[in-house]
Amino acid sequence: MKFKIFQEDLAKALSASSRSLNVKGNLPILSNVLVNCSKNNMEVTSTNLETAIKVTTPCKIEKEGKATLPGRTLFEYVPQLPEGEIMVEKLGEEVVISTKGYNARVATMPVDDFPAIPKIASGKELKLKADEFSKSIENVEFCASQDESRPALTGILCELEKKGLLMVATDGYRLSFSQIADTKSSQVFKLIIPARALSEFAKIIVDSTGAENTQVTMMVAHQLNQVEFKIGSIEFTSRTIEGEYPGWQKIIPSVFATKAKIQKAEFVKKLRVASIFARDAGNIVKLNFAQGALTIFANTSQVGSNEIQADARIEGPGGEIAFNFRYLLEALSVVEGEDVLFEMGESLTPARLRSTEPKDTSFHIIMPVRLQS
Repeated sequence: MKFKIFQEDLAKALSASSRSLNVKGNLPILSNVLVNCSKNNMEVTSTNLETAIKVTTPCKIEKEGKATLPGRTLFEYVPQLPEGEIMVEKLGEEVVISTKGYNARVATMPVDDFPAIPKIASGKELKLKADEFSKSIENVEFCASQDESRPALTGILCELEKKGLLMVATDGYRLSFSQIADTKSSQVFKLIIPARALSEFAKIIVDSTGAENTQVTMMVAHQLNQVEFKIGSIEFTSRTIEGEYPGWQKIIPSVFATKAKIQKAEFVKKLRVASIFARDAGNIVKLNFAQGALTIFANTSQVGSNEIQADARIEGPGGEIAFNFRYLLEALSVVEGEDVLFEMGESLTPARLRSTEPKDTSFHIIMPVRLQS
């Protein structure tokens, strides 16, 4: 194997592929990337057995071939090299990487030890706007559970229907919903994708989006329990999670008696102030909606108490309800627009937080906390 490639192209390929490296696992080969040179292209592939990433980049090939190289070492080393062409050559059990004044020899591992990545030859295909898809992932990913004993809840439900692509995540204490309406697809499918995988792909979208990379192609292969995403020269494959996703629609109340419009930046600031007094009390803050104002209470026996007000335009009877402040702040961090709409019923029924922007159909359901009398 011997080829020349521009430093910037190699650095970008390694940066994207690094998101599927497994440097701390029990299989040393998973800390390596597979470099395959053929037909004037270099392919860099990485996998952690849950996800796989393949990046294809043009190069000048003098001799075709393959090698597995330490991914983290290359990811850190190549960006430090000067701009211009780099020569990469396999010599025995090593690969030499050289350019102006720089020469490195890196060890390889057997190519046959690198896991085969199943290729999705056919399946249900969907094309999405890259920015809309990354935003939808951002809207819901933080609600996925970290509890591996309930595998379905560690994933994000992706359901394509007539309304568009629906995305839902919940950990049992909160739920987030996002929708991409303009999919222009007659396909129908439902699958659960690991939240970690979609989170990494969203970062790839952000790093890759440009004039030439505005579209994501999604390919679903139920028979392989896999889903594949493509953006530009990057292919991202993830396993899917087997099992049924809970009936999330049942969690959402049909009626919210009280609705409050609140300036988002002020709400966030006041919650952060209250959180100083809530950290030693299970992160619990109490919200009271009355007389055109939102009052936020936090109380800790060891520290003291805090009461702070924020302006709110309230419709309905108002009331009092308590939450983990972290759940509120995480939801507010992804809500777009200057104002948010907070909707609630009784003090122990779920509340809803959403944008006041008409085009934004995403929302966040948060379970309240029972206060001890």
